[in-house]
Amino acid sequence: MKTQISKICTAVLLAFGVLAGSGTAAADDGYLVFNTVALHFENADERNALTPGVGWEYSPSSKLGWHLGTLSDSFGYQAYYGGINYATAPRLAGRVRFLIGATLLHKQYKKNAEPETKLVPLPAMEVKLTNRSVLNLSGSPQVDYGNHRNNAVLFFQFKLKLQ
Repeated sequence: MKTQISKICTAVLLAFGVLAGSGTAAADDGYLVFNTVALHFENADERNALTPGVGWEYSPSSKLGWHLGTLSDSFGYQAYYGGINYATAPRLAGRVRFLIGATLLHKQYKKNAEPETKLVPLPAMEVKLTNRSVLNLSGSPQVDYGNHRNNAVLFFQFKLKLQ
């Protein structure tokens, strides 16, 4: 039952993202996203560093945007994500932007556990490589509270404008 609810929530979020951005997603603000590597700071030997996947991000500077996609998580489960983001205006000679937002993420969070859907924060730094390519660095710090333990991770995405 939880799996079905998770899939429905993920599908609704993905559909919302496509519908909300389809009329406004100009090529200048839209990116084809390639998920690449996740570097874990603890238990890295139990996790896959390669996390291949593909997605789409609409992130205009100084405006609300969205993102959605799928990737192989660090345990090999086919994860899905979607959410909203806000990107700052470019800084440092127009080469760096910062993104904040929230992502609904359906993935396997622990080894040999059932996949779960959680709302997670999206902090990211984006570095412009060329006029059409960007390297996105994101992740989460280690957070311990109650019965919850989060493994710190640094996540890399390669983003490409398709104009």
